[in-house]
This record gives sequence, C-alpha cells and structure tokens, in this order.
Amino acid sequence: NFGMQVGFALENDIPRNISHISMIIAQPQLGFIVKDFYARHSPVQRFEIVNEGIFGNAVHPGGRLTGYALLFRLDGKSRGRFVPFFDAGGGMQYTTLHTKAPELSGSFQFSPQAGLGIQYFFNPQRALVLEYRYMHMSNAGIEPPNHGFNASMITIGFRWLRRPHPSTFSPRHHSF
Repeated sequence: NFGMQVGFALENDIPRNISHISMIIAQPQLGFIVKDFYARHSPVQRFEIVNEGIFGNAVHPGGRLTGYALLFRLDGKSRGRFVPFFDAGGGMQYTTLHTKAPELSGSFQFSPQAGLGIQYFFNPQRALVLEYRYMHMSNAGIEPPNHGFNASMITIGFRWLRRPHPSTFSPRHHSF
C-alpha cells in the first residue's frame, strides 16, 4: 500500500503549550497488510503496519521537522465506498522548532500519536483519505526541561491499496 497525506497541525490550548505552534505536514506512506479478517461479526476488516515519513514546516513560530513514524492501522468494515479506520503509533523527529518554542528542548523529539479517519474508495484500489490525529511531541527526558506539547492534526490524502481481497470483491455485491 502506498499513500501521501498533507495536513495542518495546531498546538492544543492547554497549560505549558504557550507558543501556539502551527505546522504544515507532508507524510509519504508505505503500508503492509498483516491480516485480513473475514469473520462476519468482526468490526475490523484489516490490520496493517504503516511506515510514514514526516516532513514539516512550522508556520508559527518557525522551524523545520523531518522524521519517521510507525503506525498500526485497523480498517473497519466498509460502508459502501467508505471505510473507517483507526491508527496509533509513534515516531521520531529531528527539528529546529526547539529554537523558537520553549515547550521543546533539543532537536531530537518523539511523537506518540493516534487518529481516526475515513477512506472513500473511487475504485477497489484507490481512496481519498481524511484523518484527524492527536499527537504529542517531547524529547522523553533526553534534554531538560521536557515539557513537550500536544497538537491536533487534520490531513487529506490519497492511498493506493490492495482492497478488498480479490476473492471477496464482486461488482454485483458493491456499487463501484
């Protein structure tokens, strides 16, 4: 599975988040299907592991971001052309954001994250994707102080997927 998402992340307004960080993010993705689930009553259709690159620029207060995240994704059962999903994981980034935002110390940061999204399939292998993701960024105590920050991110993207399993897809059962 291949994909690309672009998005906007905004620092949440909670104590210690004082810089009002806002970032534009690009995320190329390469995913691997671990397991398809065919049980009729299971809410999960597929389990994937997604490798995601992270390239970003902080519009405010300034700084760059490059890194990597490993995500675990659960695709829900399809609803016509729509397939919901949940993903969670973490990553590492190198950033210059710490020079402008006192929440961060040092150029090496970790980012646990989780999100919900929806995929709209144009055909069985191509989908438009909309996702909300909650993320945290801090240095895990490598360099004090380690305040970190929390952000909400909205992304839109496109995926080329192997979906559904060829033996389970039939045009007479779906409206594609």
